[in-house]
Amino acid sequence: MNAAPPAVVPPVGFVGLGMMGAPIASRLVAAGTPLVVYNRTREKADTVVAQGARWAFTPKDLGRAVGAGVVFVLLSDARAVRAVLFARNGLVRGASRGTLVVDLSTIAPAESRSIAADLAPLGIGYLDAPLGGSVDAARAGRLIVFAGGSAEDVARARPHLDRFARRVEHLGPVGAGTSAKLVNNLLTLATVALDAEAVALAERLGLDRRRMLDLLLDGGGRSAMLESKRGAFQERAYPTSFKLALAAKDLKLIERTARDAGGSARLAREARRLVDEAVRAGLADADYSAVFEAALARRGRPGASVVANAAATSPVPG
Repeated sequence: MNAAPPAVVPPVGFVGLGMMGAPIASRLVAAGTPLVVYNRTREKADTVVAQGARWAFTPKDLGRAVGAGVVFVLLSDARAVRAVLFARNGLVRGASRGTLVVDLSTIAPAESRSIAADLAPLGIGYLDAPLGGSVDAARAGRLIVFAGGSAEDVARARPHLDRFARRVEHLGPVGAGTSAKLVNNLLTLATVALDAEAVALAERLGLDRRRMLDLLLDGGGRSAMLESKRGAFQERAYPTSFKLALAAKDLKLIERTARDAGGSARLAREARRLVDEAVRAGLADADYSAVFEAALARRGRPGASVVANAAATSPVPG
């Protein structure tokens, strides 16, 4: 009896090969996923294409190549997501009914719901599935996925999500994933801003920065974020894992989303002011721990060559 031919694995699409997208795409290819990729800047796709992914010249071409498959999108904001999906050469121009868009971007819950509503008449499904974790976590397959959408769509995407995430949490309908991600980012971004203010105050009081960091990490002020950013504060070097400009964008989203929900996020507003000061100082592409420079400057102690230092110690962002 002849053996049955091996099952054909449908291709998966991936749009957005920046700092987080590139390592995720590499993990998918390494796991044997037939991957079709698109990025606005072709050079950023070179590594993953060399690993075996196929290049699509436009999102429309990617949609055609994937057919009614799963397409991941990881972009900076909702406007970029909408352009990739709905522009003249957008994904929906080539995709088939039955395609599932899994949006890994961090955008507002209202924007997630709006995109899902615009895709539904085309027979295209949508999950909002933003990510928790750093670039290192992406490389190691240790991300957290905050998923919003139908249980069926989450189940369909999960085999792929499991290749780069240690936890996939289905939180409710579309919009629930981005809601949870913004709650998470309120805590993480505000904590880093508070840590920066505390360490800057220690400097103003004449305390040794290294010793104070040791003490803070051995007491009630210890946090995962302070532990993670300790080296950045200590050395005033900010290799990028999450750009300060994106932190500013997310804090604005948090404030707006809180207002839409009938509440407020006062600490997000205060953290954003400090982050905005660091962005205006030229540190938009540095890691968000560079908010420490703004905290130092507020206390009359700006770095002698803050921008130069950050440029020297930060890799070119993806």
